Amino acid sequence: MKTVARCSTHFQAEVIKGNLENEGFHPVVFDSSMDSFMPLNTLYKDNKIVVNVPDHEYDAVLEYLASPNVEPT
Repeated sequence: MKTVARCSTHFQAEVIKGNLENEGFHPVVFDSSMDSFMPLNTLYKDNKIVVNVPDHEYDAVLEYLASPNVEPT
């Protein structure tokens, strides 16, 4: 899996995930703050919510996200 987006909110990550799913990709949202007892991203404001895709879809997803028809989130 490779990261295609880093987000500061779950909503933003879910919007990106939904857009990618609509295009036939297989994204997964991962929040690393769920890995620990005390989520450090709330302390340091480090956006730890990422959208990952399978390695073989990575280049196509980056091309899709860079296309002028996709609005930035």
